[in-house]
Amino acid sequence: MGIQVKSRPDAGESRGTAEIPGLLRLLGAAAPGAILIALADGPLRTKDLTTRVPGYAPRTVYRYAGKLGEIGAIEREEEPGVPSKVVHSLIDPCGIELCDLVDRFAKAALQVLPDGEIVPHSWGSVTMLADLWETGMFRELNAGPCTATELAQVSHDLSFHQVSRRINLFMIGGMLAETEDGRRRRRYELTEQARRCVALIAGLGSWRERCGLAPEGAGLTAAETADVVRAVVPLVVLPEHAGERLRLEVASPESSNGDEGEVVWVEFDLDGRAVARSEPLDRCDGWARAEAGGWIGALARGDARVPTGGAESGIVDTCLDQMHAALWAPAATPS
Repeated sequence: MGIQVKSRPDAGESRGTAEIPGLLRLLGAAAPGAILIALADGPLRTKDLTTRVPGYAPRTVYRYAGKLGEIGAIEREEEPGVPSKVVHSLIDPCGIELCDLVDRFAKAALQVLPDGEIVPHSWGSVTMLADLWETGMFRELNAGPCTATELAQVSHDLSFHQVSRRINLFMIGGMLAETEDGRRRRRYELTEQARRCVALIAGLGSWRERCGLAPEGAGLTAAETADVVRAVVPLVVLPEHAGERLRLEVASPESSNGDEGEVVWVEFDLDGRAVARSEPLDRCDGWARAEAGGWIGALARGDARVPTGGAESGIVDTCLDQMHAALWAPAATPS
């Protein structure tokens, strides 16, 4: 059956602005993703929808269907009759695009059973990502391994003990790993799983922008986009380019006034693994520069090309292609 949808409500309708942490927490509840995917083949009456979303109580399905309606993803329409019947539909384009994003992300980063069903508890990593992102701990860890004390000093309202408890949960959930420095202090770093999960942040940024849900036009700020770029860089491995150095810039709207925006320096080590540097490097073999929307399009959808240049611009294009592939390559399916 083909996708049947309703038109998107007028922009003036009050739905509130969908912020990234809130969207992550909504999808992290698991039921919203199941609801979106259930509606992919067309509108469903309430009873049919609850049947197509097994494992959740009907009232849970009602509640999250309502929340998806608040962000403009699905529409609830009453059919006349006694008793009246409620039909839920994806809204065009926001519902279709969010459904597609959820499906692509789940296949790339979550546990999917052989029959295609998403393992519900695997959405917990998205809730953890929301916590890391909102508290600022993700940005701190993205710059390098941190101690619990350093994470407790990030600007948030959490105590040291609250941060310590969260660290344990993040480790159990596979989002953080423990490492030691030369002084035998426990440090924590982002795992590959955590870095791959930023695919959803890039996707949600693109979705917000395309559906007009971002107040400033761009779905992510320049700083947030640079955080996503910096998180993905370590997933790139190009042995043939060991020793090369790149400059990746997320231009800000003020760049024309001399502001260079957010810059991520990349250096390929002797094994060809890409390492993100915060400090400027002494040379640049190639560069890429675009505003947040261009980077989001390249990383989230792969349908945009970031302008590149320099003596080795081909390396930059190869690096960007691998960044997109690292985020969206399907995860292995359990046998």
